[in-house]
Amino acid sequence: MFGKSLFQPEYRILKKALKEKLAKEAVIRLFDNQKKIQKLNVSPSALIEEMAKNLNKKSDIDCEFYETSHDVPDPRNLSLDYNNIIIFDNLMIEKQNKCETYYTRGRHSNVDCFYLCQNYFILLRQAIRENANFIVLFKQDLKNINHIYNDDVSNDMSKDEFRNLCKEAWKKPHGFVVIDLTSDISNGKYRKGLDEFDISAYRHHGFYNEI
Repeated sequence: MFGKSLFQPEYRILKKALKEKLAKEAVIRLFDNQKKIQKLNVSPSALIEEMAKNLNKKSDIDCEFYETSHDVPDPRNLSLDYNNIIIFDNLMIEKQNKCETYYTRGRHSNVDCFYLCQNYFILLRQAIRENANFIVLFKQDLKNINHIYNDDVSNDMSKDEFRNLCKEAWKKPHGFVVIDLTSDISNGKYRKGLDEFDISAYRHHGFYNEI
């Protein structure tokens, strides 16, 4: 994890839980039950330590947290024996050299990259955006919707259909649109959330009427 907001409580909980080798399922439960935990009047750190004492099996996930690009290892130094993940968070005003390196060369080191950002179009097009294959869009303004449409969607559906897809997805609390550039239009390229496939593009190409 490389970010400038690692002081946030959520990251501190995540860092502590992974350090104590809690299983992924246990980490998810921590975040799903935050309100209940607050009522227990116990610090998340103390609760995690108590959970760690009762582990039947420890997680095999190793995790590092970096706040400066200097500390982030070059992808070629990562072991090919592992499934490696790097997450970039809140780095829009930082130099993008390290991020670019991972997006252009990370796949050769068995690395999947995730970039969390508030503005998709501040990311460099050739190095980062064109090397992304799975885009998750939370609520955007009309200008950004139009840019995203022109970049990744225009060949598959009309602009009105895409705007309607976004509108429907964002009605739900924390709703989001998925553009999966590795899938075709009949098999989940466009989704509301992760699981609800959108058929607008499928219909736009005439396949829906054929069925």
